[in-house]
Formats: sequence, C-alpha cells, structure tokens
Amino acid sequence: MVLRFSINYFIFFAAMATVVPYLQQILKMHNFRAYEIGLLLGIFELTGIFGPLIIGWFADKLGKYRIILLVLTIGSALSFMFLRIQISFITAALVLIFFGMMYRPIASLTDALASRTLPDVVKQYGSARIWGSIGFVGISFFYQIWGFLDTSNPVRIVTVFTVLMGALFLSNLSLPKIQIARRQKHLPEEKVKLLDIIKSMPLPFWIGIFSAFIIKMGMSGYYSFFSIYLNDIYNIKGISGIWGIGALAEIPVVLWGSRYVVRYGVAKMLGLAALGTTIRMIIYAMVPPVPIMLAAQLLHALSFGLLHITIIVLINQQIKDKSRALAMAIFGGISYGLSGFIGSSISGFIVESYGFSVMYYFCGVITFGAVVLTFRFRRVFLTN
Repeated sequence: MVLRFSINYFIFFAAMATVVPYLQQILKMHNFRAYEIGLLLGIFELTGIFGPLIIGWFADKLGKYRIILLVLTIGSALSFMFLRIQISFITAALVLIFFGMMYRPIASLTDALASRTLPDVVKQYGSARIWGSIGFVGISFFYQIWGFLDTSNPVRIVTVFTVLMGALFLSNLSLPKIQIARRQKHLPEEKVKLLDIIKSMPLPFWIGIFSAFIIKMGMSGYYSFFSIYLNDIYNIKGISGIWGIGALAEIPVVLWGSRYVVRYGVAKMLGLAALGTTIRMIIYAMVPPVPIMLAAQLLHALSFGLLHITIIVLINQQIKDKSRALAMAIFGGISYGLSGFIGSSISGFIVESYGFSVMYYFCGVITFGAVVLTFRFRRVFLTN
C-alpha cells in the first residue's frame, strides 16, 4: 500500500514542479503586470479554501476518495489547457478559479486517504510522501538539464503538465478504497453537523493551523514571484534546478521528521519552521551573491518540509480518523489558500511599487509572527 501512495505522490509532485515555478512565468508571458500577477495568483490560492474544504468534507461523508481524485485530475488537466492561448485578465481569473478548485484539493485528499488507509500512518506516511519530494526534485533537475521547458514557451509547459495529469489519473486507479459512509437524508442536518465537527476540533489544532497560515502568508512572495525574481535580478533563465534544490532539502525532513516532532513537540517544531522561513526571506531581500541565494534554498527543509510533517503529526494526534479529510482541507484552505490570497496580492503590489527587496523583508516580518505565536501558546500543546 505504501508503494501505491509513493507512486501517486511522485507523479503529483512532478506535476507540481511544472506548475509552481512556471505558472507565474506563464502569466508574465501573457504581459500581465506584477500587481496583476499577484492578484491572479492570489485568486488561485483563494480557491484553495473552498475546494479542499468542500471536497474534503464531501469525501469524508461518502468515502469515495478515489473517484473524487479521478474527477479532480481530469478537471485540472482540462482547465490548465486554457493557459496555452492569449487571454485577458478576467478570463485568466476564471480559468485559475476553476483550475484551483480542481487542482488544490488533490494533495489534501490524498493525504487524508493515506491517513485513513495506511496501517501505521505516523511511520509510513513519511516513507510514502518522500517520493513526492523526489518527484519534484527529479523532474526539476530533469527540466534543468534537458532544457525542454523554459520561460518563453507556455505551450510546452501546459503539454507536459497534461501528460503528467494523465499519468496521475492512472495512478489514482490503484489507490485503496475505504468503507463508504452512510449518507444523511436531510441536507440541513449535514450542514449543522459539519459546523459541529469544526467547532469540536481542539485548540492545539487551530493554533497549529494559524501558525501555518502566518508562515505560508510570508512564503507567498516566494511562491508567486521567485521565478520572476531569478529572471529579473539574477538574469537566470534555467529556474527548475534552483526550485529543485529546495525540494531536495526537504527530503530527509519529510522522511524522518515525524519522530522528532513526536520527541520535541509540535510547538518547538512549528517555531523552528517559522524561524527558518524568516531567515530565508531576509536573505532573499538582501539580494546576496548567487551561492548564498542558492544556500538559502536549503531552508526549504524548514519552510515546507518541517512545517508540513508537523501539521500531519498534529492532525493525527488531535483529530479523529473520520474527520481527517476535513482537517486536512482546513489546513490546505486556510494555511495555503487564504494565506496565499492575502500574501500574494499584497506582495504583488509591493513588488510593483517598491521592488523585490522590500517585498521579501515584508515576508520575513510576517513569518516572524509565527515564531512569537508558537512561543506564546507553547503550553497549549503540552496540556492537550
């Protein structure tokens, strides 16, 4: 079973290595300005709130994770194809809304399915999820060496993503099924139950989610503008390998990080993730020499790897099995979607008005807020 999830994560994150570095470049190729790119990517992130939340709850109710994943995969491929052609701002916004609703829930739904079907999720999740990082790294360096993808050809980028989504569709067919939950007859009762479930989630979960929200809000400047930053500041066109360095650094943390989260506690690990992200953003703001900039990419081990594995452990400690898809959806929606919308939109206006350095200093200040938060509420995690 671990092998099936490993293959699935490998393909999905290989596709992500196509979207994350190049989506901002595609929008720039369509001649959108920095603040427009920030708004469009913010809209894309905003859809990540509603998509994972609705689909995560829906999956928990029906138990048909695999079928839902198949539909999401097809929808992602079809919507992304529209980015091949020249489109207006409004059309681009509509395309990214639909693409976000399809694409963003895939990761959280896969995580939730893994948490419900792997026999020992704390130990086995890292072994499966690590292949996602390997997929991201492998395809990034493959693009870098091969040189097939660059920052001037959106058609190739879209084509490669579509092929990878086709492979993901086939991989989804091999994922395990779970027992289908009984449907409730009355929709109003379901809505009330959904709210009751959310209200019943314990305080440590919400502190963790809000900490991740702050960290990811600070990271939004990286996710939305790092490729453009490399192009404009360093005149680097081969960006895939640099993104791959970050993903490579997260591999050991994803593989072995859960044992350290259990040993040292969620609060300390969240604080460490926030501190590492703060240092990373400040380094970018200083526009250092290329070797130092590349070294800062290694802090992705904390910014993403440690943060993600810590939240996974937190959810498995605090949330019941039947509500984990919803919990993962809340994590994805708030800590990625809402934070991405706010952070990307603000970052775009800062870049447009003041440049990259001010934007990354702003991101560093934001992420330091999570250091303060986790220190202030550290005892909450000890008493629950």
